[in-house]
Amino acid sequence: MQGTGRRTPGCCRYDSEGNGPRVLRSEGRLRRAAGLMGIDYGYDLYLPTHAVGQALRTVASIARRGIGSVDAVVPGGERITLPFRGDPADDVDHWSLDTCLFFPVDDEAIRAWAEVERRSGRQEHPDAQGRIWVGSIYLYFWRNCGLRPGYSRLDFTAASTGMSRLFEQSTSIRDTFTGLAESVGAACLVLDREGDGDEICWPTGGDDLAALAGSWPEVG
Repeated sequence: MQGTGRRTPGCCRYDSEGNGPRVLRSEGRLRRAAGLMGIDYGYDLYLPTHAVGQALRTVASIARRGIGSVDAVVPGGERITLPFRGDPADDVDHWSLDTCLFFPVDDEAIRAWAEVERRSGRQEHPDAQGRIWVGSIYLYFWRNCGLRPGYSRLDFTAASTGMSRLFEQSTSIRDTFTGLAESVGAACLVLDREGDGDEICWPTGGDDLAALAGSWPEVG
C-alpha cells in the first residue's frame, strides 16, 4: 500500500538528532535485520480534527482503570481527563501517552495471549464482559495528519514484537479499532506494519492512502 506508515512526512517522530521518517525507518529495518530490535506495529486512526475529543472519550471507555490519570488538551482547547499514563499533554499539536485497553477474547490469537497472561500472573481470567486488557499500548496524537488539512491522527502502537503480532493476527483487536473508527466518524483506519505491507482496514477496498485522503471531505 502506498502512502502509509506511522512516520508520514508532516506527521512524524524525529529522534534527538533531528532525523526524520526516512532515516528512522531505514535504520529501524537495519537494526531489526541485525537482531537489535523488534517490530512495533500499530493501528493509525485518521479523523477530522474536531472529532479528536470524542475519539479519546471512546478510547477511555475501554481503557483499564488504575494505571494513571492525565489531562490532555484537545484541539479547540478543551481539557479531558483520561485514565492513561504519562506527562500532562499540554501540547495541542502532538503528545504521547501510555494506555491499556480491553478487547474481547473471541479469537485464537487473543485466547493464546490471554493464556500467556494467566500463566505469568498478570491476569487470571477475562472480566465479566469476556475481555482482557492489553498493554502498554503507546498512544500518539498528531494534530496534522500530513495528508489533508483539517484531519488529525491517533496512533495506537504495540509495545513489543509479541503484541505487534497480536495486533496483526487478532480479529478481535481489528474489530475493536474498526468499531472505534466507525463510531467517531473517522476517515480511515490503517494497520501500520512500519511501511512493510501496511493495510487500510476501514473503509475497505482501497490500497493507496494518499489517493483515499484526496477523497475525504473538506472540514473547517
